[in-house]
Amino acid sequence: MHTREPLGRSFAVHQLSVGLANLADGIIQIGLPLLAIGLTRSPARIGLLTGAVWLPWLLFGVPAGVFVDRWDRRKTRIAALAARAGLLGALFAVSIADALSIWWLIATAVAYGVTEVFADLAAQAQIPALVSRDAAALQRANARLLATEQITNSFLGAPLAGALVTLGAAWVIAGPAALVALCVVVITVGIRGAFVATRPDDATPAGMRAEVGEGLRLLWHHRVLRPIFIAAGLWNLASSAFSAVILLWLVGPGSQGGWTKATFTWVLIGFPLGGLLGSWLAGPLLRRLREMTVIVAAWGVNGVLNVVPILSARVVPVATFFVSVGVFAVLGNVVTQSLRQRLVPEHLLGKVSGSSRVIGYGLMPLGAVLGGQLAEQYGIPTVLWSVVAVMLIATAVVAIFVPQRVVDGYDADNERLAGDQPLR
Repeated sequence: MHTREPLGRSFAVHQLSVGLANLADGIIQIGLPLLAIGLTRSPARIGLLTGAVWLPWLLFGVPAGVFVDRWDRRKTRIAALAARAGLLGALFAVSIADALSIWWLIATAVAYGVTEVFADLAAQAQIPALVSRDAAALQRANARLLATEQITNSFLGAPLAGALVTLGAAWVIAGPAALVALCVVVITVGIRGAFVATRPDDATPAGMRAEVGEGLRLLWHHRVLRPIFIAAGLWNLASSAFSAVILLWLVGPGSQGGWTKATFTWVLIGFPLGGLLGSWLAGPLLRRLREMTVIVAAWGVNGVLNVVPILSARVVPVATFFVSVGVFAVLGNVVTQSLRQRLVPEHLLGKVSGSSRVIGYGLMPLGAVLGGQLAEQYGIPTVLWSVVAVMLIATAVVAIFVPQRVVDGYDADNERLAGDQPLR
């Protein structure tokens, strides 16, 4: 019988802060576009607002990782979230003055994204210091955090955003501002101590360029992480191509499904529902199966499931599809996040996380553009079949190049290096 040590009070506070921040994110992600369509009907300007969400990750993901590894991660997160609260407070003042415009929303989305880069990287890099670098503890912690994100961001954030929009623009902004301010208080009061990664004596890169190169080199030469994050980039490319065309495939007159917008919105709830189920299943599965077995099975089944909307555009099969892909997506994410936190040295965790997200998120806009262009030229079914092919290729990359024995070899190396200095 397995006995599991509790993850501790500090992790519980961390989880609460993640929930508050993600609830604010969920309201902003839905609320800003809803405000935007009341200010402009220009597709180009709405597109700029959408692109503004990912731009900070492309521009700041790698350098932010360097600073996260240099600075105290708790203080970095507090500062980033405090800046976010101030940003939303300023936008609230603009809305009260009746001066809100699409350009204010775009600028806010970019600045909000910058705070998200620093806060998210610091939060991820802090987890091993909160729960240890033990594989089981990291898997449990990441499963709980992913479940918290699904509940607050998708289940609660979206309906709250809709309710606040009916009350007025100021409410859409004031609500998240208050949540982020509360999050700052929770971290400041609930988590104490310093969270600075101590560098080994022989790790002394000079300057920003050297540190950026240090993180990129580790990611590129790592036999476990490189194939996984190349595959994850391909997966995100395919997923964004899918997202670019699935609405046209299912919704509206002349579409394959003929759905209404309301039907599509309700069916989409299946994805976070599946994510919750996946986070609950992650612990039991990973206690019985090896982690590479789980990730290859999750990604492989997920890829095959993407044939469902091609074969049937009816509500029940597609709703089942969204629930299922939510389950397997979270299972894969639990494994990849836990591997990164376990196999990357503490003083490089921020840099490697930033680099991997630039790879993953950087391909998403490209995937959306490619999906739209391919659909324009050859039709939506061609895009959907291509998505299945790319996902299965990405899964094959991981299955071939990252067998479990390679992961176990890195674990053995880390055991031999256990004398490295811990976080202060």
